[in-house]
Amino acid sequence: MKIFSKIWRDRMRWSFGVPYCVPAWGWAEHWAIVKCLVSGRVIDGEDIKKLLDSMREKTGARYAFGFNSGREAILAALKAAGIGHGDRVIMPSYCCETVALAVLGCGAEPVFCDIDADLNPDGDHISQLIDDTTKAIVFPHLFGKPAAIDELEANLEKAGLRERIFLVDDAAQSFGARLNGKLLGSFGDCGIVSFGPGKTMTATGGGLLLTNSEQLAQKLQKISVAKYKLTDKIRKIAYWVAFRRWRKFTRPFYRFVKGMFEKSGSPIETPTALCNIDAAIASVQMKKLDAMIDLRKKRRRIIDDIRRNIVGGDFLRPVINTDTSGTHVGTGCVFTKYVLTGNNQGEGNHKLAELYRRIFEGAGVEIFPLYQPIHLKARYLQYATSLTNTERISAAVFQVPLEPSLSDREFGHVIDTYRQFLMKALPLRRTSESMGHLS
Repeated sequence: MKIFSKIWRDRMRWSFGVPYCVPAWGWAEHWAIVKCLVSGRVIDGEDIKKLLDSMREKTGARYAFGFNSGREAILAALKAAGIGHGDRVIMPSYCCETVALAVLGCGAEPVFCDIDADLNPDGDHISQLIDDTTKAIVFPHLFGKPAAIDELEANLEKAGLRERIFLVDDAAQSFGARLNGKLLGSFGDCGIVSFGPGKTMTATGGGLLLTNSEQLAQKLQKISVAKYKLTDKIRKIAYWVAFRRWRKFTRPFYRFVKGMFEKSGSPIETPTALCNIDAAIASVQMKKLDAMIDLRKKRRRIIDDIRRNIVGGDFLRPVINTDTSGTHVGTGCVFTKYVLTGNNQGEGNHKLAELYRRIFEGAGVEIFPLYQPIHLKARYLQYATSLTNTERISAAVFQVPLEPSLSDREFGHVIDTYRQFLMKALPLRRTSESMGHLS
């Protein structure tokens, strides 16, 4: 009995009843994978053209190009725009590091801007950073919330800089969201869509570049693009099926085989093309996109109501403020993640973060920390800067899972855990208030 008890304890240590960031794949996605494997159309095939045609129709873009990831789509865009050594590219420090790796991959220098309270780029700070060496801006919309890229475009136009600065509308995390009725990915010189983990549509990789510029499209057709190696892709498919889609059952075993799947986080100089198998999966996901977004919105409302109904629960603030109506909030959001920030400062935030981790993991809900500011990482110290909001806000960011892959029962468990966290965090709030630590 002691042996079985130990095995069970080990399983609970390495497994979670509600695993993190599982792709919302049903039988149709699995069947698409099987068909591509059996037919040999893993790397090349007609599904790529079908996806590109569908995306052009959905977004109204004249041109669509497929790449292996959103990162490589950004790299291709910068290369096609002639961005290289000696050029500077403005981007937020609080976003996925792959954006910075794409900038480094084309030989340019990343210049990090600050963020607003909604974790999206601060347009005013971007304007202050622009100088004669600024050649591009990569503008991500985080966690499903449209940022004010329309205002940035207008300001660049007013300053006479729009023609000189290449603007990338990075909708990797927020595709399906709308700004003034217009889909994200449709602004700027080009838009980026990603099918990576935690996106509104998920494959085993893949990303698209969308543009209405004939000149940019012609340049994109001329840049060097590599093909994915079949053996590497088979290994990646195995990882996604076994350790992402079925993570709930396989996570305890991943520590024994992770060396087979770990990849380098180094810059790459040549983008890789979209694989047919990812186009096939993404095509299935596109048909479900609106339904998956509707489910995210429904679950967001449930999470909002719980916080509102707990007296004193205002020590956590939702990043996407759904109580306010306006251009950049509300119905246009797609809630890739439900994210909150803490109002505590210093030690209060650390205690809140530890309580959050302990309660969620103790309840079998797997969580991962969100982004560490890129400018604080060792690789980027040469680009050191002080970003007050980024450093303050990112110290206390919390997420509540609401992915479509969660069953109603699993989401109910998440909600119960979230409610427990709020109730146990109330004494921390009151302690911080009495010590004068609340902002």
